[in-house]
Amino acid sequence: MPNHRHPILSAALALLTGAGLALAGAPAPAAATAGPAATTPDPAGRLAADTTPPTAPTNLRSSRLTCQSVTLTWSASRDNVGVAFYDIYHDGQQVTSVTGSTLTATLAVAQGVTWGWYVNARDAAGNVSQASATLRVTPPFCQRDTQPPTAPTGLTATVSGTDVTLTWTAATDNVAVTGYDIRRDGVTVGSVAGTATNPPATRFTDTGLAADTDYAYTVVARDAQGNVSTASAAVSAHTGSTCTSPVCGTTEITTERDLPWGLVQLPDGTVLYGRRDLFDIVAMKPDGTDKHSIGTVPNVAGTNGEGGVLGLAVSPDFSTDRWLYIYHTTTTDNRIVRIRYDGTLRTDTVQVLVTGIPRNKYHNGGRLRFGPDGMLYAAAGDGQSPDRAQDINDLGGKVLRLRPDGGVPADNPFGNYVWSYGHRNPQGLAFDSRGRLFEQEFGNNVMDETNIIVKGGNYGWPACEGTVGTCANAGYVAPVRTYPVAEGSCSGIAIVRDVLYIACLRGARLYRARISGDTLTDVQQYFVGTYGRLRTVEPTLDGNLWLTTSSGGDKDSIPNNSNERIFKVRLGG
Repeated sequence: MPNHRHPILSAALALLTGAGLALAGAPAPAAATAGPAATTPDPAGRLAADTTPPTAPTNLRSSRLTCQSVTLTWSASRDNVGVAFYDIYHDGQQVTSVTGSTLTATLAVAQGVTWGWYVNARDAAGNVSQASATLRVTPPFCQRDTQPPTAPTGLTATVSGTDVTLTWTAATDNVAVTGYDIRRDGVTVGSVAGTATNPPATRFTDTGLAADTDYAYTVVARDAQGNVSTASAAVSAHTGSTCTSPVCGTTEITTERDLPWGLVQLPDGTVLYGRRDLFDIVAMKPDGTDKHSIGTVPNVAGTNGEGGVLGLAVSPDFSTDRWLYIYHTTTTDNRIVRIRYDGTLRTDTVQVLVTGIPRNKYHNGGRLRFGPDGMLYAAAGDGQSPDRAQDINDLGGKVLRLRPDGGVPADNPFGNYVWSYGHRNPQGLAFDSRGRLFEQEFGNNVMDETNIIVKGGNYGWPACEGTVGTCANAGYVAPVRTYPVAEGSCSGIAIVRDVLYIACLRGARLYRARISGDTLTDVQQYFVGTYGRLRTVEPTLDGNLWLTTSSGGDKDSIPNNSNERIFKVRLGG
């Protein structure tokens, strides 16, 4: 793989400095050296590094809201030494930073688009607070528009096995067409999105349909203010007798009011999945019947964002030891535990294996995966403190590797749990037939990335995001593929027969890519807009896929405020 690497953020990130966090099962780290750490005397009169984060900013409010900008104001945080910076985010993406003496900022917005704003405080030693409460702001449109686009024209359908590919001539609008909805037999089954400056595509493939069946399609156009055109003329398609596509169909297995995050299948076929905001684990048969909660995971807390019960993994020796591994958030950190399962979650057997993984509103990471070496790998986010990612004595922004009993493997590169570093918010882990670990990682606002993880590798964050930023560092490992954030924001990954599947949230699609050496080839997209935001994809025991949605309530910690689905995806050749 090439060894030059990726970009990021803005000049604001140049202000960030390092921080240290003790690793469970490892010696305490030395003080960070990325900048001048503030110090306080200990009782013996020695100078000690400042490891106390500021309190969360409070009373976040908005004023002077226009179609192009908003002014945010907040009340000051407290810190034992002093607040050096405030970092301003929306929906997990850092926008800018201001000095610790500044309690207001005027920021650019997208007209008509609701963003959830929040602020973190940071001190000179790099300690980052928990986030403020989220403030949702919807800017008005610069000009009211009530005129719908024209209807798309020239709709045609091409059939390949059980797939139907539609193409059409672009609609027009007095401002701009920003999307199309595809209707099959009168029901919307997909969408194509764009912007005023980046028009949406005029092509869509409907995948995995029933064989030897007639379907009727129409397409409607949308503009940014929700005006919808009349439907195009209808076109009919008759599918072939067999599936010739890599993806041959989906079956809805069950629905959920809470967010299914981690999902595993036991050797006997039982499916277990975690409900992120209810803090429990559900068991069901592969067809979705006999669905019931097996118990609540102890000591879990939400983050008013993306914390809670996250990744799951099953012991390689589950048939004899019955261990279920869980990555979850607490009031103070993220941690990895294991609990025995014998039909119920035996909470009396809980063992805490790793503590001290940083938590925050977002960037908690959370995926678990056992490797062919019998070790457990974990994707740990940077806790919205980017400099943690470059500190090899810190668990944040890392891929971690531990023994099944929680010990540090003797061949880990830094004598602690850290296997690779320089990650932002990794949430996908999967191994190919050669035993290589693939990782999927959220970008900030430019690029997501797929990486092949190597022992001791530095993947460049926060200097580099994808291939943008200060990436010309010979020590950085380059991604094998990048994706625009608007078409990605991908979470879970799975590998079946050396084909990589990637479930995307903001991009609302499933990528499929064949692994060829150190590259990904024949990259295709499925279910674009069909099922909304996709969170988790996992192999089934019979060589197909489980797929979960995350289309509502996934940016808060409120239980049962969503409408999610779990699918089984049938794969072709």
